[in-house]
Amino acid sequence: MWQSSSTPAVGAAFCAYIPRFIDAHPNALDYVEVPFELFCHDPSVFALKDRIPIVLHCASLSIASPSLCSQQTIEKVQGWTQRTETPWIGEHLAFITSDREEAGETPDEYAPGEPYNIGYTVSPSMDASSLSRICRHLQYYSSQFAVPILIENSPLYFSYPSSTMSQAEFMSRILDECPSGLLLDLAHLLISARTVGFEANDEIDGYPLERAAEIHISGIDQQPDGTWDNHSIRAPEEIYALLHQVLKRASPKAITLEYNWSARFPDEILHEDVARIRAVIASLSS
Repeated sequence: MWQSSSTPAVGAAFCAYIPRFIDAHPNALDYVEVPFELFCHDPSVFALKDRIPIVLHCASLSIASPSLCSQQTIEKVQGWTQRTETPWIGEHLAFITSDREEAGETPDEYAPGEPYNIGYTVSPSMDASSLSRICRHLQYYSSQFAVPILIENSPLYFSYPSSTMSQAEFMSRILDECPSGLLLDLAHLLISARTVGFEANDEIDGYPLERAAEIHISGIDQQPDGTWDNHSIRAPEEIYALLHQVLKRASPKAITLEYNWSARFPDEILHEDVARIRAVIASLSS
């Protein structure tokens, strides 16, 4: 299988144009990464498995939330883990839910149910309390699935006054205590560097790169109000410089291009960037 190779596989996040891209370039991608939430919304996407391996991504476990996600959600993730035969579950180190009481006396009903869905993945404060809670949750979730969970660094869109650790230290401490792996998102790292004010190429050496099983690459958008994730534009040069630096120390199984916000993302750009990633890998292997 592709994940047993000593050379990282190269894949892409699913978007509406991906089946067409596979038709046009049948040997370009080694796998496609599909969100668990998309399978719940449109199970027909599963037909892609007849053509290419699938890696499962997720936001619904809400690892950093005050409480665990519902048993129903766990069972659904279990089902799609088995059906896709994914080698792991990539999950954001963030929360998308909270206890309803945290929403005040009159919570909005746009996201009903318990836990209460806040509608966006948010990085936790990086302190001892969050560390303890996340490790408890990861230990529990890891016991529920037959494959490892990889935790992904979320973008920091603002500084957290209550944080007592950098994100690199925070994730290192979590992975010291939990049977999980690292999903390193290089765009998120660059966003955090620009927002919080550190040098990405210095900070990256603080991450537990030996635990990195997957790397994400995507575009970023520089706006007057800050730097933001943007999966509809190609990755900037800084991302490839970071990738080269990471691959000197890490041996990931997979590198994923997340160009999945625009159904009309240009095929030629995805094809060129897949080739560029393979060239970076080859340059360090020779």
